[in-house]
Amino acid sequence: MINIEGGNIDDETINKLGLRLTDKDVIAQNQCSARVFEYPHLENVFIMEADIYGNPMPKDSCFLAFYGEHGLMGEPLDVQKLKNSKLEDIKKIVQRDKEG
Repeated sequence: MINIEGGNIDDETINKLGLRLTDKDVIAQNQCSARVFEYPHLENVFIMEADIYGNPMPKDSCFLAFYGEHGLMGEPLDVQKLKNSKLEDIKKIVQRDKEG
């Protein structure tokens, strides 16, 4: 499922945030070859180049995904916003979305 080739998230962003490619099956099983990264220091929080259904994200955007009360959920995120986010910013987004 993991495509090692580049996508929406550039190497600078990957290195700055410490994103790691995951081998977990997060995206729906189809022909999607988008990369899925684990967000460091937050368990089961992922940055993906496709949404949770396997649809590729538009240029310069990604999908922040995490497990909520009813399974995998998340929201689209601009790559530039991701790049400028701190750990606390991502935690707040996850917590806000989990609470509804």
